[in-house]
Amino acid sequence: MKRLLLVLVFLCRLSAPAFGSGSIVDATSILERWTAFHWGRDCLVWLVHYPEELVDPWVAAEAARSGMSEAERNQYRASFTSELRIADTEPFLLTVYVFGPRPLNLGSFATAVQLESNDGKKIPPLSYERKFDQPLSSIVQGLVFFPKQVNKAFSVIIRNLGIHEEQRFSFDRAESPLVAVAEPEVVVVELPPTPKKEPVKPQPTKGEKPTPTPPPPPPVATPQELAELKPEPVVVDLPVPEKEKPVLYISKEKTVETFIRYWIEGRTSAMYDLLSASSRTALSEEQFAKQVEATGLRNSLREGYKIQWMDDSRARIVTAQRMLLFRTLRSKVLTTDREETIWRVSW
Repeated sequence: MKRLLLVLVFLCRLSAPAFGSGSIVDATSILERWTAFHWGRDCLVWLVHYPEELVDPWVAAEAARSGMSEAERNQYRASFTSELRIADTEPFLLTVYVFGPRPLNLGSFATAVQLESNDGKKIPPLSYERKFDQPLSSIVQGLVFFPKQVNKAFSVIIRNLGIHEEQRFSFDRAESPLVAVAEPEVVVVELPPTPKKEPVKPQPTKGEKPTPTPPPPPPVATPQELAELKPEPVVVDLPVPEKEKPVLYISKEKTVETFIRYWIEGRTSAMYDLLSASSRTALSEEQFAKQVEATGLRNSLREGYKIQWMDDSRARIVTAQRMLLFRTLRSKVLTTDREETIWRVSW
């Protein structure tokens, strides 16, 4: 019941009054027009579509909220459109809340969930998270991609929801803006564990070239994964060694934590000073700064990260990038090298 209340609170917040205007109002107004939901038997299902018109206002709102530089803003825009494949597909976030005594079985997802074009043609998804092929329990959320449509007067048909043979999810495409809206809340839902199941690969007929398989959707970060991205490192500035002074020993763990703190603060020059000799030989300070900006991870690191040591020298830095109503996990692997008595970072 608590989860159902969470769902309803989220839906209400999209249209709750607020004082403010600008990019977030535009983004929320677009989301209002591209959100649809239906009740099934012992379940609630809703869809959120991410159209191209959403990109600019959302990126502008996030840039203002996080204080992004122009380079960070451009990188965030590129990452946002790439992860959601907005340029070449019709992306949807599908959420299914099952509150009945039995799991919901949609059967073959590619048959149960289809996009219906303006001329009545039913089109299966290009790719989707394979957990939707399993019986669904609790709350399940994931991305679904359909082929790009020139005519946006489409609907999504979902079968096997237990009430009607099929239920149509249609969208309000009116251009009238909302009078006042609140910033959409990022709702993280608990995803039930699902067994891994390899999809059946279709065999091409003789003489026919196989169609390339679309890349799988980025996984939605679970609450457990997000809860781990809350570091509280005790970080000290590394001393600059001088020949006449004894060198204070700093562990590789503290070195990596300091490197990340400089990253969060945007101090690329200080980061460069911590690089290994091989990294400084391969990259000038200007080239390094451009590569750091190109990762687009600075703002995500501000909101939380986790250091996973892969072995004695390699550390994976994991953070979560905000994608409207969910977050995706991203990572960067750093290598530590000891040069005399100082630990350094290889980029």
